[in-house]
Amino acid sequence: MRRLLHIVMAVLLIGAAVPALFAGGRSEAKSDVRKIEFWGYADNRNQWLEAIAGKFEQETGSEVSILSMPFAQVHDQLQTALVSGIGAPDIADINIYQFGRFTRGKRTGFVALNDYLTSEILQNLYASAALDPWSADGVYYGLGNELNPTFMYYRWDLLEEAGIEMPITTWEEFTAAGIQYVERTGKKFVWVHPQMWQEWWILAMSGKGFFNADGDVAFDDVLGRRVLQMMQDWIYKYEIAGIAPLDGPAQYGALGADDFAVLFRASWFGGFLKDNIPQLSGKWMMQEHPVFADGLGAPTGAIGGTAMVITEQSANPDLAWELIAYANLSTENLAAAFQRFNLFPTYRPMWDDPALYQSDPYFNNQKPGEWIGRAGQSIPSYNPSPFWPEVSIYFQEYIVNPVVLGEMSADQAMDAGIRGARNLLEDY
Repeated sequence: MRRLLHIVMAVLLIGAAVPALFAGGRSEAKSDVRKIEFWGYADNRNQWLEAIAGKFEQETGSEVSILSMPFAQVHDQLQTALVSGIGAPDIADINIYQFGRFTRGKRTGFVALNDYLTSEILQNLYASAALDPWSADGVYYGLGNELNPTFMYYRWDLLEEAGIEMPITTWEEFTAAGIQYVERTGKKFVWVHPQMWQEWWILAMSGKGFFNADGDVAFDDVLGRRVLQMMQDWIYKYEIAGIAPLDGPAQYGALGADDFAVLFRASWFGGFLKDNIPQLSGKWMMQEHPVFADGLGAPTGAIGGTAMVITEQSANPDLAWELIAYANLSTENLAAAFQRFNLFPTYRPMWDDPALYQSDPYFNNQKPGEWIGRAGQSIPSYNPSPFWPEVSIYFQEYIVNPVVLGEMSADQAMDAGIRGARNLLEDY
């Protein structure tokens, strides 16, 4: 019987956690190769896998156990298990920004997927999203199944009441619309998060992100500085932005109370809106990002991305691949993922499927699939790095946070931060 298990503690002592959770677990797996254990961190993905796993179990005579953990814990605990050589699952979800940490040593601890990826499968995959972010030295270790373009989500009803016409095409227009909105409603137009780098990242993505092509820290480009200063000006100069609540329930509560009219988020966030504030069905719409009037910027970015990997500790990697292929290369199962949380597939044969292009009542009968498919193929490239986790956290704490809190200008934070980030990497 399939099991969906949830770990509710945010932090576990890793040294104690591995023996406690897995003592005897792997020996059981070795005696029964038809069991597959999966670790994941995204509840919506775990629920989707849970929903489709029953048929897989019937077809293969296997048993699938799904273990759900918090984001940080699943990556930390997986790395500990791989280094120790004990306690890893058969399959794990790996976030796009965390994969690099597993490639620093002589081996990743993951099974190479190259032999499973036939020429037909490769031709059918949009490789820049499905495979490239989880590859190293020409070896594919993970299969990602989603395009993650970002959009401007907006409450069309609130903007219409304030007399604001959509779409908004430039950041200059956006700021002017925000001023009008605040004057007429007394509420904030958009939020900026003090402890997250995502807003900066998705709006400045065409600047290549945190690194240059050589892997050096290089986030202090013209676009990055301009976006960061714009975000601060929204809060303190124009007073059209508020600082976002720090926890998820409070954020959805603020949205449900109409405290903000605009968000910048990825395509998959539409599923979270549906799940957490269903009472706003029909009131949200989406459009591309504005760009600066002089053309600087990009109409979309990207945030997130998850791939399934097989660990070298798997007792049955072939069966593990069967499950990965069943979930990620099946039009029926990918349609279920799209319906659940707007996950637009990287599997090309799905791109002509009518299931992706239905009107969505939640988004005022827009067709999100049309937006996602078009934007997903024009996401600006970025430069990955094994040190993404360290630099992104540093950027959040020492650059975004002081700028959003009004303690430093964008130029001051960038000048100090670029030196600090480069010094940080000297220790690795």
